[in-house]
Amino acid sequence: MKPADDAERQALHEAVRWHVRLRDSAAAADARQDWERWHGADAAHQRAWQRVQAVHAQLAFLPPALASRTLGKRNHSSRRNVLRGLVLGLGAGTTAWMALHDRQATHSTATGERRDVILPDGSLLALDSASGVALEFNASERRVHLQRGRILIATAPDAAGRPFSVQTPQGRVLALGTRFMVRLDDAGRSHVQVEEHAVRLLPSGGAPQKLVAGEQAWFSAQAVQAPAPAEPFAASWHEGGLVAVDIALGDLVATLSRYRRGYLGCAPEVAQLKVSGAFPLDDTDRALAALVSRFPLQLRSHTRYWVRIEPRDAAS
Repeated sequence: MKPADDAERQALHEAVRWHVRLRDSAAAADARQDWERWHGADAAHQRAWQRVQAVHAQLAFLPPALASRTLGKRNHSSRRNVLRGLVLGLGAGTTAWMALHDRQATHSTATGERRDVILPDGSLLALDSASGVALEFNASERRVHLQRGRILIATAPDAAGRPFSVQTPQGRVLALGTRFMVRLDDAGRSHVQVEEHAVRLLPSGGAPQKLVAGEQAWFSAQAVQAPAPAEPFAASWHEGGLVAVDIALGDLVATLSRYRRGYLGCAPEVAQLKVSGAFPLDDTDRALAALVSRFPLQLRSHTRYWVRIEPRDAAS
């Protein structure tokens, strides 16, 4: 990769972070002048800002809840309204469950399904597609065992002061009054991203590591990877969308495949193509149609259950 490409990519990531920051009404006034200095300092910053704004405009095609929450706008509704919203369903395709008396429950989702669960203590547990958990709530602790897939947790205060944690095969994630995501990968690792406050990562055979809001890290049973800046749009799946800014097509397709039965892949020659956009997860056919309409790609399919993204023919 040429140095100029590195500079453009860095500018794009900075533009994403500025977009999120400026949409936070509490911080926008103080940040505006700093953003103007950043924006005017380099033509690459201006090009990156235009690209992020274009992706933002595409959110109009996604569920309204995603457009209002994905780009950093906080929801300050009362707890009663939040619970009411969960009962009615948050976003297309999401089913909310009240589990106020279910202290040893298991919960799971099928491919393409997402589900919100209100835990016995009032915390929110959101399960992504093809995910599964078991609850362990007792007099001394609140623990969620992540068995597969990805979850989002928003913890509630506990009158008894019991610790809240997520157990994975690699160790434990201890919540410090927070909102965070945990997912498992096929390589035997756990990934954690913190949206609010902090967590402590406790690998079963390694040293602990604290993660704060805006950070992410992988950990194995032996060690924690050095924390890195969080992906600003990583939680967009919770409201039914996938927001991508300059990511490899192969990575985007791998994510979409979690929401679709059968095989979905891409040809090696286009796997590294950088793409941006906002794509619906509850209608992957529509997401694929958007991809091939915006980029030099085409779909090859035998049935709906075998689809491959390939370079567009010169004659097409």
